[in-house]
Amino acid sequence: MTPIGKLTLAILGLRWFGINGFLWGMLLGHILIDRSLVKTYIKTRLSELDDSIRILLPYRLYCVYNRIHDNGFGKIWGAILGSITYGWNGLIAFVIFGHILFDSHNNPFGREFRYGLEDFWNQHLAKLTGGIIGFTLHQHFLIFLGIIIGFVIDEYRLGGGFRGLFKTKFWSKLNIIKLSLRSRQAKDVSFIQSMAGLSAKIAKADGVVSENEIAAFKKTFCTDRNPQVAKIFNEAKKTTEGYEYYAKQLKTLSQNNLDMKESIIENLFKIAVIDGDIKTDELSILDNIADIIEIPQGNYTLIKNRFIMKPKTEEINNDYETLGLFYNASNKEIKKRWIELINEYHPDRIQAAGGDEAEIELATQKMAAINSAYERIMKQRKED
Repeated sequence: MTPIGKLTLAILGLRWFGINGFLWGMLLGHILIDRSLVKTYIKTRLSELDDSIRILLPYRLYCVYNRIHDNGFGKIWGAILGSITYGWNGLIAFVIFGHILFDSHNNPFGREFRYGLEDFWNQHLAKLTGGIIGFTLHQHFLIFLGIIIGFVIDEYRLGGGFRGLFKTKFWSKLNIIKLSLRSRQAKDVSFIQSMAGLSAKIAKADGVVSENEIAAFKKTFCTDRNPQVAKIFNEAKKTTEGYEYYAKQLKTLSQNNLDMKESIIENLFKIAVIDGDIKTDELSILDNIADIIEIPQGNYTLIKNRFIMKPKTEEINNDYETLGLFYNASNKEIKKRWIELINEYHPDRIQAAGGDEAEIELATQKMAAINSAYERIMKQRKED
């Protein structure tokens, strides 16, 4: 769903207002939907609707729904949007587009396009805004002026203020060849290296970097295939000092990508908690990292509570055991596990496999317990 707001409003704008509508649709979709709580709200409501459907459907329809859910969002989005904007031709064209962009999970083009488009708008938001305003006013000079003003704003916004702006040579920012080197692959390498440095600092915060912490780091970053990352980790684990440098790197890389910021914090908490309870020094560093990367306090608190707060009641604790999860599992991990258990214990599936009445009854009871546990956990998290 990464660029859903931009693409939807841009296509609607193109159909009814031409190229100006396309550009303003992209801008407004990015600001009002993709970078706002609107996208979070939509994802939450869709997830709740998905939960209700999964509970109600018999197993055969559930299997069909699973296939549609996993491979149908893009085609449904394309069919609705295409038919509204361009009729039958639009329906066919946008079903294909939606399939390639959202439903072809093994297609690198769709994935690169989605994340590349999001990165492009996050990095050049002010420049694009200035250029769009000038283009709408049909003034070449205003297009140029808007891009220049936007350039200064973007460098101030992403480069740590005017100090970062004036420390960087102007030509290196405008040089097309150097700009082209800022590929997604380069950003991914920088991200992994910065995470390696922070992981080592977190591991060192309680005094000693344990074998469990090293194993967790290796599993996350596949250091056997990336010796440079292992080198950064080994160097960084000598002391907790200097973690702010890595955090600032991640702030620049994540920009306004809330999903990435949440992933950063969640992975760091997983390193911190691997040896048991999180120590005061570890929590202090994590708090500071959250401030540096500018993750909203509410989002940070929700993640932190999963790792430092035990379940409030014995019933909730039993619910986590029913699903076979720890209490600090993410919402995504919980839902994934719930779906796996539904597929395993659905009574219709047991019956279709030739199970007797006792096995079907046992599966029915197990399913009821699984659904109840999942509902209580998600309700408690929503209230927290």
